[in-house]
Amino acid sequence: MAGNRWTYRAIVATCLALLGAQVTTARAADSWQPRRPVEIVVPSAAGGGLDLVGRTLQSVLEQQKLSSKPITVVNRPGGGGTVGLAYINSHQGDGDYVSVQALPLITNRITGQSTLGLDDVTPLAVLVTEQVVFSAPEDSPVKSGQDLLQMIKKNPSAVSFAVSSSPGGQSHDAAALVVKAAGVDPTKLKMVFFDSGGEAVTSLMGGHVTVAATPAGVVLGPSEAKRVRLIAIAGGHREQGALADVPTWKEQGVDVDFTTWRVLVGPKGMTPAEVAWWDNALQKATSSPQWAAAVKRNLWTADYRNSAATRVFLQNERTRLTPLLGELGLAKK
Repeated sequence: MAGNRWTYRAIVATCLALLGAQVTTARAADSWQPRRPVEIVVPSAAGGGLDLVGRTLQSVLEQQKLSSKPITVVNRPGGGGTVGLAYINSHQGDGDYVSVQALPLITNRITGQSTLGLDDVTPLAVLVTEQVVFSAPEDSPVKSGQDLLQMIKKNPSAVSFAVSSSPGGQSHDAAALVVKAAGVDPTKLKMVFFDSGGEAVTSLMGGHVTVAATPAGVVLGPSEAKRVRLIAIAGGHREQGALADVPTWKEQGVDVDFTTWRVLVGPKGMTPAEVAWWDNALQKATSSPQWAAAVKRNLWTADYRNSAATRVFLQNERTRLTPLLGELGLAKK
């Protein structure tokens, strides 16, 4: 009986502590509000995967009336994301400026593409994860992942990959992992880099490249219009919905399991009150029916994590990606 009383007291104490933490967070969030129109900076051209996430977030925040100020999306492509990072850090410590980022936030430092990286931002949230899809033109002789691999093994320098973002970014990593797992030196491939997945797919449809590796959301429309054929996904298991018929690389004999993520970061030096406001707003936004519908529509996987969990997640990703890029020959020597 006494043991039960102690268990009950422990449960009550835990619940009170959690409630207190929630109240503290809510009070901190209330102590700061946006002072000017909020800018969601997308470090790629319009029409890409990051742009889609940024504009969806803008729409949901506005529909849920979570900001007292207007919210705009600003595209600042270039440098594999570093132009966007430099822009928000020109407003250091200002929570009115945030940016959607992907793997180049970490990989650009590792590959030597930029001196800006994880230590130059305030992590705010993991928003979603997303499949990297490999596609070929509808009229291409490449009908499957195995067709592509045979072509690569025969003459790797004749195969051109359209990838979004910078060297060492998500699309480049996925393509390099597939090629390496198939027994081919990934440095022998011709990689063509674009400022967005949308631009990569446009080049693919124009017949300028052999294959594209892009986020799932940007290739779904061209696939439904029969302009491109989806030949493989890099993740470890089949997806549902619109990607249900697309085999994984593992199903095609290549041991690869790789997905990309989308995070929101602010400039370096944000205050705890500013971070708390974003924690509160993003938790509500990603819990909304509008966000759930967008996740399903755009073939994302919901994976919201708050600022504290995101900081840990990104630090772990840096630890994971550093040796990986070294193995792929992409790390700065």
